[in-house]
Amino acid sequence: MATGLFSSSSTRKRNGGHSETPIEDQLQEIRADIAALVGLLSERGAAVSQDAKAKAKGARDRAEADLENLLASGEQLLSDLRDRYSGTERELRRAVREHPIATLGAAAAIGLAVAALLRR
Repeated sequence: MATGLFSSSSTRKRNGGHSETPIEDQLQEIRADIAALVGLLSERGAAVSQDAKAKAKGARDRAEADLENLLASGEQLLSDLRDRYSGTERELRRAVREHPIATLGAAAAIGLAVAALLRR
């Protein structure tokens, strides 16, 4: 079909709508037009499918990269918290060793305060 997808149909319309070709020839032309249309739709569908696959792959790659960044920042945050906790724990142990009676008194006072709050 050199002039277009439906070239023979277009020629018949320009010649007055009816042609002198037999019905079998007209059916053959319609079949050829339908086959060309199916081929075009198939090509377009394949192109859209490839585009969708490329977009999905790009989205997956971005999601994987974002997840890796999130995991790395989470690990860094956990490491920072561990460092802070270990420093606080060392200071608390040192304070308990240096002032055992004051620590015991503070713990008792905190216990009484919590008990008073829970009674209400």
